[in-house]
Amino acid sequence: MIKLVRIDYRLLHGQVVFSWTKTLGINRIIVINHEAATDEFKKMSLNLAKPTGVKLNMFTVDEALAKMPKVEQLNENIMMIFGNTKETLSFCEKYAKIKEINYGGIPKNGEAKQFGSAVFLNAEEQNEARKLKEMGMSQYIQQVPTSKSEDLNKLL
Repeated sequence: MIKLVRIDYRLLHGQVVFSWTKTLGINRIIVINHEAATDEFKKMSLNLAKPTGVKLNMFTVDEALAKMPKVEQLNENIMMIFGNTKETLSFCEKYAKIKEINYGGIPKNGEAKQFGSAVFLNAEEQNEARKLKEMGMSQYIQQVPTSKSEDLNKLL
């Protein structure tokens, strides 16, 4: 069962690895990010960052979409992590079962507007977030499970 879908350019780091996996009882993390899925050094680094006992998969958007029928059959608590809004939108346009997205970290890039302590969206990212909102997606900003959740849809 998919317990959390998160956008975080850092992919795996302390907040994700320890806070979210422990709180949600995550057994498997699926990273959906072209760069991570196609770069052997990034793959190795992410494998070193994952918690002991948690399975890790890294896919491009197309690979992840092809794997979803199998993923749906797993008897595991799954966290999906995207590295950016563009790949998240591309995935969600073709896989309509995602209903909620947690925004964890998006860096300031050019003329980006700040939406949370670690979430900055430039014009293109704001448009992608609006498209997700139009698709009925609940989008919220929350760094760790114990921090306050902010409704991103109300801020767009």
